[in-house]
Amino acid sequence: MEQPQGYVDQTHPNLVCRLKKALYGLKQAPRAWSDKIGQYLVISGFQTSNADFSLYVKNTDHGIIVIVIYVDDLIITRDSDVEIFDLKKFLKQKFEMKDLGELCYFFGIEVIPSLKEIWLLQRKYALNKLFEYGMMGYKPISIPLEQNVKLSVDEGDLEEDTTMYRCIVGSLIYMTITRPDLSYEVGVVSQFM
Repeated sequence: MEQPQGYVDQTHPNLVCRLKKALYGLKQAPRAWSDKIGQYLVISGFQTSNADFSLYVKNTDHGIIVIVIYVDDLIITRDSDVEIFDLKKFLKQKFEMKDLGELCYFFGIEVIPSLKEIWLLQRKYALNKLFEYGMMGYKPISIPLEQNVKLSVDEGDLEEDTTMYRCIVGSLIYMTITRPDLSYEVGVVSQFM
């Protein structure tokens, strides 16, 4: 390591500066941010989920508030709009934040709320993957794989580049979030990775 340009101390050229906080862009910054906002939420009455440390839940008189944190993005949902407004105001006092409004997309998943339910769709993701892998012209079929079909490593041509196959199977695995009906077929083809 070297001293930063403009801060070089000629009397101690072997000394370097020590960061007292994680800076944006450093590899430890996301962990430091997660710890900081997590501590703040716990002090504010939220409880961390045992299943997922990025999930925070708080029971209030008006219902329940749930926060999911992914790096520097927060998804906040609730039973009461009043609680959400107060929570956003509370968080803005401590952190510099932007409100991006209603959740529309998250990790390639389209979120469509209705009165009684929330729809999660990956149509755009699926179309992007079909285009990316050159499969836009393929005709759809109603049953992706015959039941009890036995696939073998010895059948078919070997691919020289297995990376594409792995990418396609990985994309299909991600698709099973909203399409659990594909799980069997994806499980069969993933055996050959």
